[in-house]
Amino acid sequence: MEYGLLGKKLIYSFSPMIHKYFGDYEYELVECSEEDIRLILSGKKFKGLNITNPYKIMAKEYCDKLDESARKTGCVNTIVNKNGSLYGYNTDYYGFLHMIKKIKSIKKESPFSIIGSGATARMSKVVLEDLECQSIKIISREDIKNHNIEELIKDTEILINCTPIGVYPLVDESFPVEIKKLIKLKHVIDLNYNPLNTRLMIEANELGCKANSGLSMLVAQGKKAAEIFLSKKIDDSLIDEVERKIRKRLLNIVLIGMPGSGKTVIGRELAHRINREFVDIDNCIENLHKMTIQKIIEKNGIRFFRELEKEVVREELLSFSKVFSTGGGVIEDRENWRYLKYNSQVIYIERDLDQLDTKGRPLSQGGIDRLNNIYEKRNPIYKKLSDYRVKNNKSLLETVEEIVKVYEKNFSY
Repeated sequence: MEYGLLGKKLIYSFSPMIHKYFGDYEYELVECSEEDIRLILSGKKFKGLNITNPYKIMAKEYCDKLDESARKTGCVNTIVNKNGSLYGYNTDYYGFLHMIKKIKSIKKESPFSIIGSGATARMSKVVLEDLECQSIKIISREDIKNHNIEELIKDTEILINCTPIGVYPLVDESFPVEIKKLIKLKHVIDLNYNPLNTRLMIEANELGCKANSGLSMLVAQGKKAAEIFLSKKIDDSLIDEVERKIRKRLLNIVLIGMPGSGKTVIGRELAHRINREFVDIDNCIENLHKMTIQKIIEKNGIRFFRELEKEVVREELLSFSKVFSTGGGVIEDRENWRYLKYNSQVIYIERDLDQLDTKGRPLSQGGIDRLNNIYEKRNPIYKKLSDYRVKNNKSLLETVEEIVKVYEKNFSY
């Protein structure tokens, strides 16, 4: 191995994708124990490595020389082998520094609260101190257990999550701080990045706060690591470009809207157009239970069907890089809302009610009055959850082309 990432669980790592953008070298993922890492580092048969939690502090022991970032933070996540001597760096420091500087609304006078007390929290505190931020609180698990935490950090304007709470697959794990009680809160930074929009970020947005994930930091530290590996300067402008490319590559497109609005037909054509896998949630349910949606509802009732739908939504919508069409009522269960947002852009397909296809749709039967009642109930939710709205009153190809334009514009440079 020449270059790679060492860690305990790496199956969901984005690092190979990031390093592919920054350098022409093979980058491997190596899941290993602490004993394995000690053998690899002492063996010195590599050119450059990244180290992830929980081994960042231990890795420092094997370095012959430390960069200032590693000395200040007491952690090493990047090591290069220079003629048998190991040089240690903390490129997370540079990644977080880039991220904080990019967020123009953050001021050094703002009160910061950092949730967590491990290597990432330590690094975050050092960066904020170097930026001369004046009020920084570190909140550990013990603090959360022993104090009224919302009272302790009631003046917080910037909240930084340095814990793994909410990381895939435990995406529904609730945050230990009730952020709605932090009345001065303006911005949440969750240094996790899988899912791309964490539960904490979604809840912050619902409160009117701004929110950022750790993807920006991850890409920026990857750029710094590539510079160290290759001993050459890489333009900072590539950081934002690579982040946009990764988001564009990973984010799903989820189509929501009234039954019969054309989501399945549009989704299938859209997936073909942008070379993505297409998944129809209703078809998944039918394939799993070997009967049509109509039969499932007739036999077991609507509540039973909604539970089946929720199970499939939870299973499917945590993936990446797909196009999904959903049933019209998927938004009626609030527990589905976050899943529509975790890894996806949500597009509301609008269509005139008299143009809806109601054939084979048991919940749409009963004429225009019935459809009006359903629409009045659901339309505000479709609007609330959607990132974009697209009218489907034209031809299939015209509608798909409009979605593609919206999609491309969102990731333009």
